Amino acid sequence: MVTGSACRSAELRSFFASRPTPGLHLNLTEGRPVCPPGQVPSLVNPDTGRFLGKLGFRAALSAGQVSRSDILAEAGAQFARFAELFDGRPAGHADGHQHAHSLPGLAASAFAEAAAAAGVHRVRVPAECRLPWLDVGDEDNNKTVETDGEAQSQRRRFLTDVSNDAAIAAKQEFASAGLTWPGAFMGLSSMGAEMRLDRVARQLARQLSPALIKLRSMSDEPAELWCEWMVHPGEPCLPGEPGCGGDPVDEFACSSERRHEADFLASEEFAHFLMRPFDCEAFAAELPSDIAASEAVRLRLSSFHDMPLVTQPL
Repeated sequence: MVTGSACRSAELRSFFASRPTPGLHLNLTEGRPVCPPGQVPSLVNPDTGRFLGKLGFRAALSAGQVSRSDILAEAGAQFARFAELFDGRPAGHADGHQHAHSLPGLAASAFAEAAAAAGVHRVRVPAECRLPWLDVGDEDNNKTVETDGEAQSQRRRFLTDVSNDAAIAAKQEFASAGLTWPGAFMGLSSMGAEMRLDRVARQLARQLSPALIKLRSMSDEPAELWCEWMVHPGEPCLPGEPGCGGDPVDEFACSSERRHEADFLASEEFAHFLMRPFDCEAFAAELPSDIAASEAVRLRLSSFHDMPLVTQPL
C-alpha cells in the first residue's frame, strides 16, 4: 500500500530486493490520497482531505457522487509511486484495500483500466463460493470464535456483499480489460479468529470443486489449479498508532486476530496439512463422486508471480 507511512522504508525495499516484485494494494478508502486532494475531490472529505472510508466510499459510489476520472487519477498515481519505489518495475499483481476495486460499475472498470495501463495483468477477484454462514445446515456454523457477536455479524454481512459484488461485476470488467486471476479464491470465510484448519480445509474443497468439474469436462489429464488465499498475518496495532494511510486503526487491526492468523500459518498443524495430499474423498459432499473417489490434490504455497497469464473465470 503506497499510501502507508512505511512504504518508503529502507527495510521494505531491502526485503523485496531479491524477491519477486510484490503487488499493489490499491487504497481508495482510508487515509490520504497520493494525488493532492483538490485533484480528486469526489474521493475525499473536503474538510480533511482524507478518503471517505470503507462505507463512505461505497455510499458515495452508490449515490453517483464518485468521478471515474478521479479514480483513474488516484489509481494511476499509486501505480506510478509503486514503480518509483521498485526501480521502475510494475506491480506483480494488484487488489484493493477493503475490496473497493471490485465494486460494481465504475470502480471495477476504472481499476481495470488503470491496472492494464500500468502493465499489471494479475488481479484479485474476491468471490468465494459457499460462504459457510450462508448455509443454514453447515455444521461449521456451530463452531464458536472469539469475537463480539454483533461485530462478527457486521463483518460477515460486509464480506458477503464483497463476494457477491466480485462474482457479478468484477469478473466481467476485469476480463474486458485483459486481466487474469486465479481460478478460485478464498479468505473471506477464514479471516481472523475464524481461521482454523477445519474451516480452511472445507472451504478449499468448496473452491476446488467447480474448478475440478470444469477441468474434468475439458480433459481427463491432470491439471494445475490456482486458488488465491487471502490472509492478514501480523501484530495488533496499538491504540493511537497510525493505521493504513494514517487514519486511526480499525478494530480488526487493533485486535489479536492478526496475531492468530500469523500463529496459525506458522503452526506445525498447518505445515503438516500442506505436506500431505489433500484427500478429496474426505469432502465427498463437496465434489462429484467420480472425482472424490479417485483423486487427491497435492497442495503447495506459491505466489501470483508464478501464476500463468491465463484468465480462468469460474
